[in-house]
Amino acid sequence: MKKITASLLFAILISCSPKLRSNIDKVLAPLSDKALVVVLDAADDQIINGTKIGDLKAVDGGFAENCTYYENVQNLKSMARQNGANLVRITKQISPDKRSACFRLWANIYKVDDPKRYETEIVWSVNRKLTWDDFKGQPDQITYPNALALTNSGFGYESSANLFKDGKLFIQCVFKTYESWVLPNSSTDYILRHEQIHFDITEIYSRKLRKALTDLKITAVNADKAKPVFDKIFKEFNKRQDRYDSETKRGAKKETQEFWEATVKIELAKYALYKENE
Repeated sequence: MKKITASLLFAILISCSPKLRSNIDKVLAPLSDKALVVVLDAADDQIINGTKIGDLKAVDGGFAENCTYYENVQNLKSMARQNGANLVRITKQISPDKRSACFRLWANIYKVDDPKRYETEIVWSVNRKLTWDDFKGQPDQITYPNALALTNSGFGYESSANLFKDGKLFIQCVFKTYESWVLPNSSTDYILRHEQIHFDITEIYSRKLRKALTDLKITAVNADKAKPVFDKIFKEFNKRQDRYDSETKRGAKKETQEFWEATVKIELAKYALYKENE
């Protein structure tokens, strides 16, 4: 079963670049560019069992570009990998204001044994399929009395602009681990396949959004035109998720479930050009 999450991040930036600084306490071998790095926001109170490597910050760098929240989180993850860390805890965040058009972030970085243990969101990836360990929420049988499992996933966008060229629109498709759950004794491979398709459908519509914005030549400069497009595609997405559950009887109809799996695989390939932020 699905639960939909809509996310709109309107951060129209006027040309700035982050200054990336680090204060490293322990020297470790760098991680690969593809290594998983988990990012925890400032409100996350999880206890971290690992080694603190040091401190990072991405702050205002003056008149340039590339300092949306999305971009600075990517900057922090890259810096963490360079220093052998696989967990970033944001300790302070300042949103764009009169003093700066940048998102400013401060963070501690750690090396932990199992970064997946700390994940609160999972960004869709062809190389990362869901497992039952990713469903960390408590079952809600009052709101969803007929559900054996529930997947909470959604997509949203953030925009950046600068004085010298069109800025970008960044779109992410995420699975929320603590808002997704499975009933005891229901964690079968077959039900997990059904839930994975919910997440895959979310990715399809995030790609459709990228394509639509590209076709309409909507960038951060005219980002006000993006919301009607987002609303239309999100409505179609919501209907598609409901139809998936209805037609498969939440996965109970095996032949229909297999048909949907094949259809989703084809659609992911169809929109492969729009699978990532460029």
